Amino acid sequence: MDFLKNYFSYIKGLIPQHSSECSIGLDIGPTECKMAVVKSQGEKIFQLLDFAIEPVISGHIVETLRQILKRVQCPYDSVYSAVSGRGTLIRYIPMPRMSSEDLQRSFEIEMDKYFPFPRDQIYADFYILNPHEKTMQMAVMAAACRREIIEERIKLLTELGLKTYFIGINPVALANTFNIFHSEKKIRDSAVALMDMGESVSTLTIFLGEQPRFTRDIFIGGRDFTKKISQRINLSFEEAEALKNNPHERLSQVIEAYEDVVRHMVHEMKLSLDYFSTEYNQDVSVLFLTGGASLLQGLTDILQKVLEIQVSLWDPLEGLKIDAVISKKLQRQDSFKLGVALGLALYDYD
Repeated sequence: MDFLKNYFSYIKGLIPQHSSECSIGLDIGPTECKMAVVKSQGEKIFQLLDFAIEPVISGHIVETLRQILKRVQCPYDSVYSAVSGRGTLIRYIPMPRMSSEDLQRSFEIEMDKYFPFPRDQIYADFYILNPHEKTMQMAVMAAACRREIIEERIKLLTELGLKTYFIGINPVALANTFNIFHSEKKIRDSAVALMDMGESVSTLTIFLGEQPRFTRDIFIGGRDFTKKISQRINLSFEEAEALKNNPHERLSQVIEAYEDVVRHMVHEMKLSLDYFSTEYNQDVSVLFLTGGASLLQGLTDILQKVLEIQVSLWDPLEGLKIDAVISKKLQRQDSFKLGVALGLALYDYD
């Protein structure tokens, strides 16, 4: 976990230290907001104090967040948040080894090579993934986000009366959770993929050893499966959603209905896996699925057969201590939605 330990130590150096009994991560989406409240209980031991997953009604995100934050029992004055989707971009760039100062100068000169946005319209930053290696080449993670997205997020948090010390990017937050709670199941130096399947976007991240080396948004998610089921079986969207989540004896009919969506998703995934294999001369050995849409019945088996690699579900909360009160209200589908919020909450402790 050297990469993430170094990365988040760097991030913490930018964040004013504040005393609190807990850390709060907010995963803010256009249709749903999620919160994870975490407390450290020792070295790599964390307790989930509370969580929330609430739909955004009629676009009222601020009101949704106010209701969520009312549940927090410990004192706080800031939260950790991130952005994602269109208008954000992560690049992994091989470069000649140089100091951070020289990299900063080079990055400012060559930024236009890496991002398809005018430089005066974005916030961008970089991080050296392997700073301690003695090789001639270094791997650099560069991230960019359109300014209006960051400014809108700051405005939103300010309206809630919260201080804003840091805004990250969803895939990096999820990588934090994955490395902390899933590292024992990974083989060092192997290539492992993680697909976070949301309602409208699925984000594919590929790790080489313990370092992320490829990230891509695929604009297919749970809503696309529901729409296709609705069209093929002639159901309302609500009826199709209910059938998708609980198909029972109609599973084969549901799978047949959404097969076009899977075909499109597989095509996009294969392009990414093939690119990674060519670029790094290593095939992905395992694909982990998480996110609310990953629980679609039949999907894991289909992807494993078509992609010809091992495919497994990953529960982001599997390594947390969860007390009985929280456990009673925590449904399986909730766990799979909380990976980003949890990774954000863990920023305080990495």
